[in-house]
Amino acid sequence: MAMLIILFIAILSFSPAAIGEEFIREGWPGEGTPRLAAKNNELVLHKTPDSTSGSRQLKYKTGWLIVWDQSKVITKKSAMWTVKKEINKGSCGTLSPGHKVEFLQFEAEGWGTFKVGDKICSLKATRGSDFDKEDEWPEVEWWVRVLDHTNRLLAGYWLMCNK
Repeated sequence: MAMLIILFIAILSFSPAAIGEEFIREGWPGEGTPRLAAKNNELVLHKTPDSTSGSRQLKYKTGWLIVWDQSKVITKKSAMWTVKKEINKGSCGTLSPGHKVEFLQFEAEGWGTFKVGDKICSLKATRGSDFDKEDEWPEVEWWVRVLDHTNRLLAGYWLMCNK
């Protein structure tokens, strides 16, 4: 009986319902390596790339460059899109009209990360010509792990870049 309970807990911990709707991609939105500068004189840094994690304020000069060594784009809520015409422009395979896909996040140059069935793939697609327009956009957060002026980690603190 104990083994059955352990197995049940293990299955729940890996199910999509237990994980939620988050999808995490190492990298950043758009093309090229971004240069980040402070928009004001205080940065709010979080212990993990999660706005509910512990945070601290860091005094900083407006306009100073922010040095970072890791970047994550986290999908908080995906969007369901409906294929409008046949698409075969990426690693998702051929998608037929009426097919539902889960849009996870933008990549760059018109490419996005999608979930098609159980497969995560990249697809070049244009909303409006390739997909029905009534669908929503995914909600994402972009986080970078900040270094101090000597390139040391600030105790592993993360800054949300899309606020």
